[in-house]
Amino acid sequence: NYSTQYAKLREEFDNFTAKDWNKNLYWSWLYALKPLLKEFLNGYPTFMQTKAWQDKELTTALASWTELRHDTILYAKQSYTMTEKGMPYTPPEKPVVGYVEPVPEFYNRLLALTRMTNKGLDEMGVLDSTAKYRLQNLERILERLVNISKKELENEELTRDDYDFIKNFGEELNSVIEDVDDKSKKTTIIADVHTDMNTKKVLEEGVGYVKLIVVAYKLPDNRILVGAGPVFSYYEFKHPMKDRLTDEKWREMLRTNPPNEMEWVRDIEE
Repeated sequence: NYSTQYAKLREEFDNFTAKDWNKNLYWSWLYALKPLLKEFLNGYPTFMQTKAWQDKELTTALASWTELRHDTILYAKQSYTMTEKGMPYTPPEKPVVGYVEPVPEFYNRLLALTRMTNKGLDEMGVLDSTAKYRLQNLERILERLVNISKKELENEELTRDDYDFIKNFGEELNSVIEDVDDKSKKTTIIADVHTDMNTKKVLEEGVGYVKLIVVAYKLPDNRILVGAGPVFSYYEFKHPMKDRLTDEKWREMLRTNPPNEMEWVRDIEE
């Protein structure tokens, strides 16, 4: 029966229009993640054309979906250099520069989602000046990511301003979350999304510690550099329904006895 139900669901979602996907913030969030799940063909960096990268993107999308379910769990229905004077001139070495994962469609959809959020909350009169400032900053950041991604895919040299933006991305992002409490900044969250009354177990979807990924990428001047950046970790497992996990219990489990990661995640780490 699984195959039949899967086929029905796939047909239903394949028939969704852009309007269907953007009927509210929840569905628009899912729509924003879809570009991560496509196959990256010629025109994209070599590392993005590998199976390992596809697995990484799947992990990212599932971790983001887990965060979405976590934040809406009460509302979502379960299925159950300068030279010194006098010295000979030496051309400065080119600096090691940063890189943005070039998925402009993903950033564009996040931008649309942010604008929808800003407009909707503003019309409801629930945005104070601080919240509006954060959303405006997020729009600005996403616009830059779209622009830089397109340049990278077109093999266009980034400007010094672009590289400074990448270098200072942590500070840029901080303008969006600077007053958010530390608890809300943690990635280590969990949500049970399905209850099986037969086995008395729930299906848990968890996000773990942020990990580091390393990739090789090529610049327009033909230099090949190695870059490192943060990625989500993701877990799915069954757990007794009488002991549904809270974020606090999940963090203790991660620290003392973490569950096995998904098989494709282990493939990435090999």
